[in-house]
Amino acid sequence: MKHKRETFKVAVAETSLILRSGVVSAIRRAADCEVLFLEISTPQEFDSKISAYAPDIVIVNPLFNGRFVVSEIRDNKSLGLSDTKFIALLSTLPTPSLTDGFDEVINLYDSSDQIHAVLDRAMGYDEPDISSEEEQLSKREKEIICEVVKGYTNKEIADHLNLSVFTVLTHRRNIARKLQIHSSTALAIYAIANKLVSISDVK
Repeated sequence: MKHKRETFKVAVAETSLILRSGVVSAIRRAADCEVLFLEISTPQEFDSKISAYAPDIVIVNPLFNGRFVVSEIRDNKSLGLSDTKFIALLSTLPTPSLTDGFDEVINLYDSSDQIHAVLDRAMGYDEPDISSEEEQLSKREKEIICEVVKGYTNKEIADHLNLSVFTVLTHRRNIARKLQIHSSTALAIYAIANKLVSISDVK
């Protein structure tokens, strides 16, 4: 486990003042060290300010400047960001085409704990094992795991739990990220091993 640094430098690139301010506020609450921020509202500001700031982490809307291509930014030696971690800032469910090349993803709907976990990974700290990750699952996430392994569709889960399908999908993405489990079979094994369901419940 890496020793935690006292200060990290983070650049937030997003055209919307409200979203930028919200991200800065959320990270201040989630981080357990001092975070220094550079807020960037335009592509011109990014090019002119980023190299002098030398951030440890860049949080950026993938649609910033039309399309933010991480590989091109890393390869631009004048920016000096080859070792910088990039986190995609999303307001919708992630798609591979949007988040390709990013080290991590945060969503406007993420909780403080979820943002904290993303920051820890981006800062290079070891992730906790699955047993400790399980303790971070919310009651709602455990309910959704049970519904998934019982074979219900996202629409059926939404109806059972009185949620929107979008909310169910967001929870499922967060579960996959917390547990690093990306298949229904592995999720079923996890749920049985952790006594969330019995073998007879699995479809």
